[in-house]
Amino acid sequence: MSFLCVDRIPGLLDLDRAVGLEAAGDPRYFWPTGSALRVRFLDGPPGLRARVMAAASAWTDHANLTFTVVGAEPADIRVTFRGAGNWSAVGMMSRNRRMFPPGAPTMSLAEAPAAGPARLARLARHEFGHAIGLVHEHSSPDAGIAWNRPVVLAALAGPPNHWSTADVAVNVFDRYRDTRTQFTAFDPESVMLYAFPPEWTLDGRTFPENTELSAADRAFAAHIYPPRGASR
Repeated sequence: MSFLCVDRIPGLLDLDRAVGLEAAGDPRYFWPTGSALRVRFLDGPPGLRARVMAAASAWTDHANLTFTVVGAEPADIRVTFRGAGNWSAVGMMSRNRRMFPPGAPTMSLAEAPAAGPARLARLARHEFGHAIGLVHEHSSPDAGIAWNRPVVLAALAGPPNHWSTADVAVNVFDRYRDTRTQFTAFDPESVMLYAFPPEWTLDGRTFPENTELSAADRAFAAHIYPPRGASR
């Protein structure tokens, strides 16, 4: 399977309890509504960059934010196509200079250069969803997925992830604290949801790789970044 995304945010997960209760995000890292976010590509050809931004604009069609591509620092979002895997800082966490030193990437789209159109759109929308403050849908307090833990652990221990048991716990099994996140109801159509096969769950539950923003994704983006004059 393809590399699963890591959303880079410390201290968000509640490792001590799971809450059995659609879109979810951490308000601590939301950008100010109306922000013009500067995006700098650290590498990659112009055509690839343009396709990424075209896909990412699905968010700014609904959220009161703008993405502006710049050629130099300062930049709020710094994208690389090199390295391993796909990941992003969550929202304003990209300004944490200890985690993301100036000039270093805050987002990786390493799979994008070899991806087809649908996969590239998925990667860009998922990672830019993180970049505006959204977190993984399968880790929402309302997800309630019955993971087949031994199967998931075995699958993710191998290539391309090579994750330890702790890595899998943080990125798959653990759920976000309901006191730290804004969320609605679990959304199986969210672009922020992992795609995984039926053998990963005890009840055979499975989800496809969503490439478009769901109705709930769009509504949630408009809710957390409302139009000028509206309130959250």
